[in-house]
Amino acid sequence: MEWIPTCFFLLQGVFLMIAAWRASLLAATLVLLCAVPALAQAPAQAPTQDAKAKVPPAASEPAPKKIEEAAGKKTPVSIDHDDSDPVGARLAYRVKELLGRSSLMAPTNRDEKKIVLVLKTKEEFPGRPNLCSIYSVSWLFSSKEGSLKYFLASEAGIVDASSVDQTAEALLGRTDKLAATYGYLF
Repeated sequence: MEWIPTCFFLLQGVFLMIAAWRASLLAATLVLLCAVPALAQAPAQAPTQDAKAKVPPAASEPAPKKIEEAAGKKTPVSIDHDDSDPVGARLAYRVKELLGRSSLMAPTNRDEKKIVLVLKTKEEFPGRPNLCSIYSVSWLFSSKEGSLKYFLASEAGIVDASSVDQTAEALLGRTDKLAATYGYLF
């Protein structure tokens, strides 16, 4: 039974050593957390000033030209809709109208690389045709007519007469987002 107090004192010593080690580790972490932001700010400011002095003015001019060229290029978009429900036809017309006014996209029917927006609509209630429509949209990439089109995304929803404008804007917003995501295909 004499070994029990000895083990107790040994365990107590081990726990004290662990507590001291944790305290020193915590103190070192706090010192690093306080010192790193101050050290990071000072060197970051100096190289940017040196870099500005070293870069010749001619090297920084081509970047704006590339941005202007990219901004001037509109993404070609084709809209396929052949359904006859009244609200769906208004949605398709509104999407085409907004597309024609867009500064980011251009309507096209030519044989070129383009995003094809396939819009399918049906009356939600066949007995009440002017109430609302169910729509389904698929975005496809077409490199040329007669070739396989690549699926990009799809969406489905319900549109009524009062939400045609909002839905058309949302569809074109999604089209622009997909054009930005898959811009490397053009």
